[in-house]
Amino acid sequence: MKHLLILSVFLCNTAFAEIYKDYEPSEQHIQLTVIAVESNYLDDYLVNLNKTWVRSMEVMKELGHIVDYGVYTSDSANNPNVWLTITYENMAAMQPNEAHYKEVNAILEERYEESEDELNTISKGYEEIRKMVDNQIINKVNFK
Repeated sequence: MKHLLILSVFLCNTAFAEIYKDYEPSEQHIQLTVIAVESNYLDDYLVNLNKTWVRSMEVMKELGHIVDYGVYTSDSANNPNVWLTITYENMAAMQPNEAHYKEVNAILEERYEESEDELNTISKGYEEIRKMVDNQIINKVNFK
């Protein structure tokens, strides 16, 4: 009985974690987009995503507008089956910026041969083979 009382006191004391004392949120924020792609179109989707979204992310990363990005897939036949991430240095870096937008687009036009019409056709075709399931802003928790 004595051990049970001591155990309950110990558990009660540790049940109240404090932010910045026991853990802290990372300043980096991640935009997580969850997508359900029709199973027969996953390869096509990824190839086209590389021509559009991935290229933009590469340029944004080179310019320092983002920290990193990622594309993740699942081997399961279940949906959702694609997760896209963009890691920003902080919340301020997520804010729209006209100068950044123009800078990225100018570099994309200079580097790649696809016409704007071709890229628009690819982007519009996404809607036929995918469904956006969720979009979240998440951040990592660092434990002390």
